[in-house]
Amino acid sequence: MNVTVLGTGAAHSTGDRYQTGILLESTDRTLLVDAGNGVFQRLAQIAHPAETIDTVLLTHLHLDHVADISSIVKARVLSENPELTVIGPPGTRATITQLLAVDDLRERADLNITEIEPGTHTIAGFDVRAVKADHSAYCLAYRFGDQFTFSGDTEASPDVARLADGCEVLLHDCAYRDSHPSPSNHPTPTSLGRTLRKEDVEIETVYLTHLYPDAADATEELRSTVASYVDASVQVPSDTDVLVSSH
Repeated sequence: MNVTVLGTGAAHSTGDRYQTGILLESTDRTLLVDAGNGVFQRLAQIAHPAETIDTVLLTHLHLDHVADISSIVKARVLSENPELTVIGPPGTRATITQLLAVDDLRERADLNITEIEPGTHTIAGFDVRAVKADHSAYCLAYRFGDQFTFSGDTEASPDVARLADGCEVLLHDCAYRDSHPSPSNHPTPTSLGRTLRKEDVEIETVYLTHLYPDAADATEELRSTVASYVDASVQVPSDTDVLVSSH
């Protein structure tokens, strides 16, 4: 399995970090996890244009995770391949239906929308385990086999930490610096590091994502703080970095 992070930013622009999106590839299978603003362009940048995406898995329904769904749908419609499967937490059907009101995309697309709960699932051929994250919106964190776990948006959560135990790579929200005056719905590096240490999880590499501008300006501070709590390698990726490679 190959995992490419397409967007490492958040709801406020940093100029070089687009909103959340992750591409999973395995032989003849692909899966896009989240589709925030800019993901449409990042897909083209890595020579995997949006019209080739046939399944999207959503962690939650905030705009910075779903904004480019409509662009992906339109690209498929214009390519005369209007089918798209969208899977996500409760509320996905209503949200996607609203997003596609523009350009008559609801009528032009052939959508298969499925809402899922925590548990085990097979999605686009990938074995997926989901747990509920700790966020203002209903959010699911996902584990894909033993290779990759994505936290979605969440405060430092024991459940999400345990989901990643024994996994090669954890991509985790780290939106705020420790100096943020009122962190909520997302972790600081200290709260994340303490939770990973408390749960005694074994992970080879932790990648930090969903960076607001102040956090994006202090990536070494984030990295070194989390690293002080865990034995894993800790990194802050850039957009289009490959996090997992089967080659």
